[in-house]
Amino acid sequence: MSAQIQSPDSIYTQQVKQLINMVYPQEVGYGSVFEDAKHFFSLTPELEAHVEELKVQLKKAKASTKKEVLVDQLKKQIKNSSQKLEEERLARLTRIDEVSTKLIKLCEGDSWQETQQLSAKFLGTLMLLTQGPEGKFARIHQRFKPLYKAVLVLRLTDKLLDHDTIAHKYLSKYRDAISRMRGNRYWREKWRIELGRPLITASLLQDVGLQSPAALTILRGADNKLDEFRLLEEFQRKDLLKLNYHFTMKYLTEGLGIPAYVGNVKEERDRFVQTHNEANDFVSQLVKDAFVSKTGLGELIKIPQIYASVIFSTKNDYSRKNLPKGYLLIEQLSKKGALNKKLAEDFIDLVGYFPQGFGITFIPVNENGQEKDQYECAVVIGLNPTKPGEPICKVTTRNQKHISSGHIEVIEKGRNLYFPVSRKKLMNVDKARLKEIMSQLSSNFTPDAVDDLIPSFWEPHDYFSFKKHQNLWSKTN
Repeated sequence: MSAQIQSPDSIYTQQVKQLINMVYPQEVGYGSVFEDAKHFFSLTPELEAHVEELKVQLKKAKASTKKEVLVDQLKKQIKNSSQKLEEERLARLTRIDEVSTKLIKLCEGDSWQETQQLSAKFLGTLMLLTQGPEGKFARIHQRFKPLYKAVLVLRLTDKLLDHDTIAHKYLSKYRDAISRMRGNRYWREKWRIELGRPLITASLLQDVGLQSPAALTILRGADNKLDEFRLLEEFQRKDLLKLNYHFTMKYLTEGLGIPAYVGNVKEERDRFVQTHNEANDFVSQLVKDAFVSKTGLGELIKIPQIYASVIFSTKNDYSRKNLPKGYLLIEQLSKKGALNKKLAEDFIDLVGYFPQGFGITFIPVNENGQEKDQYECAVVIGLNPTKPGEPICKVTTRNQKHISSGHIEVIEKGRNLYFPVSRKKLMNVDKARLKEIMSQLSSNFTPDAVDDLIPSFWEPHDYFSFKKHQNLWSKTN
């Protein structure tokens, strides 16, 4: 299979890749959410200081009756520099708005069901674009994580809004926002501006303080030569946490602000300003509480952050085999009282044990429902499984040959080879037969899987790299 010429990506995959570059590109210089932040931290202070210096000069010049020409020049310079600062601020907001609009388009549908399907498709596509612990995987994971987290935050918030009791003042106003999935256009637009975009903003910028020069010096060293993904000393971690918090909050409060109002109706302008100020306050509260854990509000982005940090780990010991344990960490933290139990349960109900895009190996059954002495491959493609340990999958092989027209199947625990009990069922199968199966699919298995012949999972990255295999979600019901 690897000898075939790979075809270009599907339109959806192309759109996901474009969105990643709008947030966190592989190369600098194209303009992105994270480059905007770097620019703000490194260059904006100089321009602000320059404006203040000009103001001091203006005050002195005004005191002299002989410097009218200088006064006019200084006023013009102050106006131009202040205008530049404002234009840059509005450009940062515009970029976040564009990212939010595109992300919502890719993960929101006209109904609840379509929204779950598109969200699963987005999360799964991100996972399938990566290939496990190979090459510079940490850098790729770092780039993918913010958007992955943002989609999980949107879907978790929908679950929260569905509850009878919402204690938070701002969130409680949007309980009816779920009606946007039943064709309510008023709520769709209101949700997008007042809740969707703020949630995405908070998700993307939760750790934006790490883009500040001080934080980057700790991560990469003064000469920019250190591995930023190395294990830091404890004092470095503490310093980094303080810097991240300080500069993240600074960016949210000073680097963004509210969009420019277009129009000349006072009541409309006042309403516009109030709406955006309240949304900004909500973003700040959300991110601040994710750092300091005072009200529990921050868990809306903290839970998806913890999970995303397992799925897209940047640690050296990253292994795909550990990904189904992401839910376990959330479960354990909630049992210890470190996370809201109800919200943690909602999250596990949403994602299940197996992340979107994970490669499942399973024992198929014949037309009589009897298990065969072989295994096939599938990919997790559905959120909200009825049982967390039984993922909704698209079958991707038939008689160990890759296919693009497989059916949707819920893989029960007893047939899922991730579980040791299921693997034991195939222990009696002839080793030569197992080796034959493995050789047909070898490019998609990891070395440790070849060793034990009955693989607990498979790596679908190569499979997904073909355009004809990129529409795994076409028939999800």
